[in-house]
Amino acid sequence: MRAEPAVLSSLSRPRAWEEAVQLLRSKILSEELPPGTRLVEATYAKHLGISQGTFREALARLEHEGLVISIPRRGTYVAALPVDTVNQLYELRELVEPLAVRLAMKNLKKDDVDYLEHQIGRLASRVTSERVDADMAFHRRLYELTGFPPLQNMWPQIEVLTRKILSMARRLGSVENTQHNHQSIMRALVKGDEEALERAIRAHMQQTTALFEGRARADDIGKQPAQPPRNAQ
Repeated sequence: MRAEPAVLSSLSRPRAWEEAVQLLRSKILSEELPPGTRLVEATYAKHLGISQGTFREALARLEHEGLVISIPRRGTYVAALPVDTVNQLYELRELVEPLAVRLAMKNLKKDDVDYLEHQIGRLASRVTSERVDADMAFHRRLYELTGFPPLQNMWPQIEVLTRKILSMARRLGSVENTQHNHQSIMRALVKGDEEALERAIRAHMQQTTALFEGRARADDIGKQPAQPPRNAQ
């Protein structure tokens, strides 16, 4: 699979590698760079206006995030998203987020309620990117409200993979019930009902996993190999 990078102006320094990470991450999550795309170091570094060393730094970060895969003597490719990865991520979230929301509940203030309800409203948008941003903003605020750094530090990595999942789920129509799920979480938060809150979080995680897994397998999405075929270009 071959994808020609768009010609871009040189990235500003000294944070060029971070800007490269943000740009490439955005293109991968939007599937402008689909799974299997080879990221040729010399070509992409030239079009980004950065050194190959800086580009390698960006690729190292993206590989750590699970968005690209480096194969010895073959190159670096945009990674596919196996169904097993989706299951593992949501199993993790199903374990972690009940604790996160219970801690968040103790620190919830009116401004936070207003913010979270605003994000739920945005979930009704017809613009997919806005719905995904709202979903991420909602959960990000809950992690922030925990006041517990180990949980707060987990969210950025969770968000990267969740965004990729939702970018695929939108094609499968699996984000349609997202607003309802978040409303259930919000009602339990406001009432201070820990049991209902935990049920709502777990139901949200399980439903998302089931929708993605079932429809992805039906359409062969998520069955792509973790490594690109040997004839990938």
